This record gives sequence, C-alpha cells and structure tokens, in this order.
Amino acid sequence: MAQYLHLPIYIKTYKFIKLVDIIVRQFRKEYKYTLGSELRQIMWQILDEIIIVNSLPDSQKKEGIERISQLFDKFKIRFRFAYEARLIPGAKFCGAQKEMEEIGKMIGGWQKWAK
Repeated sequence: MAQYLHLPIYIKTYKFIKLVDIIVRQFRKEYKYTLGSELRQIMWQILDEIIIVNSLPDSQKKEGIERISQLFDKFKIRFRFAYEARLIPGAKFCGAQKEMEEIGKMIGGWQKWAK
C-alpha cells in the first residue's frame, strides 16, 4: 500500500476534492469550465504535492509544504470569489469552510513540524 494513504491530510484533502466536484457541478455554465475547472485543478495539485512531499526525506519537505500552503491560499481566494459571485449556496459554503479550516490546520501543523 502506498505510504501516503495513511496520512490524515491526504484523506481529508481527497474527501474535500469530492465535495468541490459536487459544488462545481452546480455552477452556472459560464463559470463551470473556467473558475470551476481551476478550483478542481488547484485541489488536485495540492493532493499531488502531498503525495510528493510525503515521499521526500524530512530535510527536503519544508519547501514542498510551503508550495502546498501557497496553493491552498490560492484555492481559498478563488473559492471565496465563487461564493461572493453567488455560485455557491451559503450552506454549502459554510460546510466547505469547516473542511478548509481543518485542512489549513493540518498544513499549518506540517509547516511547524518542518521548521
């Protein structure tokens, strides 16, 4: 079994990707294939980076974790824009915010560990 499947951040991010996919499917057509695709792409990049960083030696993880953090910040900005553009209903946004907060804490904890 791959060494990343036991990681709570991997599991949480993978589940969040499924939630993002459900949300994006409900976007209006003019945003579904632009902003929606970008949201999906960024989350997949984050998951890919988690897999890559986890396989690195501990001494090399700091920069990768920083990339993950930057990608997540980029995602949060676009996700908030989607909410403000009324593409995401309030209830779904609140649920997603809770998940994003947990993922953010995991990334922050990983960053502290790497320092």
